[in-house]
Amino acid sequence: MINPIIVTLYGPLAIHAYGVCIAIGVVIAIYLMARDIKLQALVNFDQLINCFQFMIIAGYLGGRLGFLLFESCAWSDYLMLLQFWLPGLSILGSIIGVVVGLVWYLQLKKIALLPFLDRLSIYAPLAQSFGRLGCFFAGCCYGMQTDAYWSVVYTHFDHMAPLHIGLHPTQLYSSAILLFIFLLLYFVLQFRIKVPGVLFFVYLSLVCIERFVVDFFRWDRVYFDSVVFNFLSVYQWIALALAFFAIAGIFCLCKKRKVYGSF
Repeated sequence: MINPIIVTLYGPLAIHAYGVCIAIGVVIAIYLMARDIKLQALVNFDQLINCFQFMIIAGYLGGRLGFLLFESCAWSDYLMLLQFWLPGLSILGSIIGVVVGLVWYLQLKKIALLPFLDRLSIYAPLAQSFGRLGCFFAGCCYGMQTDAYWSVVYTHFDHMAPLHIGLHPTQLYSSAILLFIFLLLYFVLQFRIKVPGVLFFVYLSLVCIERFVVDFFRWDRVYFDSVVFNFLSVYQWIALALAFFAIAGIFCLCKKRKVYGSF
């Protein structure tokens, strides 16, 4: 594997492949959102950029807090909350942070909440897919040991994964699934789903299913300290809860619009 640090700037400050991948994903998502006609009817370009800046902050804080709360290796290092140049984010934490933050922000700015979340949901998995590529280069979110021919071996001491053994490239599994979710939303579902808010809940349910399934192959799984719940990881329980919430949201919105059973 390549060095996860592309360029060292000064002291601990450096340009990481992890951050570059996230930046590429965000830039592409902003570009596509700026060309989205339906989104332009909701917000102007300046409002969109302001929303994106707010989402980046909320997503970073939610993702970092989720990582620090549930990753046992990070419990004692809460300074990571301020060390933005280091890898280590929870995607589910970022999603929660962005949604909670946006609900408050959009209501404050009097921007239609559900239609905006629908449009955002189309492009979010694309940015997340690039984020998982960043995880791959950083060596975080690594998979279980395997002898499969597609296994990945980390060798650089700056990687967060165990070194010199074959691992499931779970980051690439997630990246590929998230890219598929984006393509499904972008080319198919956005044209078939008509009820405001349903597209967002479909996106949420799909990314939760992705995390639930891929987590079975991850080596860095974290469990609750309870024999009752430890047959699934913490993130799998969170994914199940969010998926249940999303399905309930779809049911309620469709029933409210009297189109239950058809999008």
